[in-house]
Amino acid sequence: MSQSRESRTMKPEGISASLEDYLETIAELIQTHGHAHAKSIAEKRKVKMPSVTSALGALAKAGHIRYQPNFPVKLTSSGEKMAEQVAWRHQVLEEFLREVLMLSRKEAEKYACIMEHVVSGRLAARLGILRDAICHRYGCGELREHLFRLFQSEVN
Repeated sequence: MSQSRESRTMKPEGISASLEDYLETIAELIQTHGHAHAKSIAEKRKVKMPSVTSALGALAKAGHIRYQPNFPVKLTSSGEKMAEQVAWRHQVLEEFLREVLMLSRKEAEKYACIMEHVVSGRLAARLGILRDAICHRYGCGELREHLFRLFQSEVN
């Protein structure tokens, strides 16, 4: 599922946040277990089977998956590409929130899950570049220390 940087920076259009989450879940299950069945999707997403069936129908109709009841769900090339884009945006956002804004892992995960659906790939790429510059560039030590002090002193 490897893509160029340019293709990851494009935000998928015409698909809801919920359906993006289903694509991401399907891709994760396939990567982890080699397959994704509707029941395992329901368990991972903590939803009931009718919700999964409805989402799978919508994704199949849009051409992002191949789905037949009682058979594993297969991602099409467009579904695989979208799942990779969502996962990549999520990863970049979560790392930015943890490493630059110094949020806890749990809080960063929560906000990344929300933001991954509204942030363009271009913005995610720039946040990744900013994260790398702040966290790894020589000469940014004072900035890192300053941010750490500010974040430690803030009122929750």
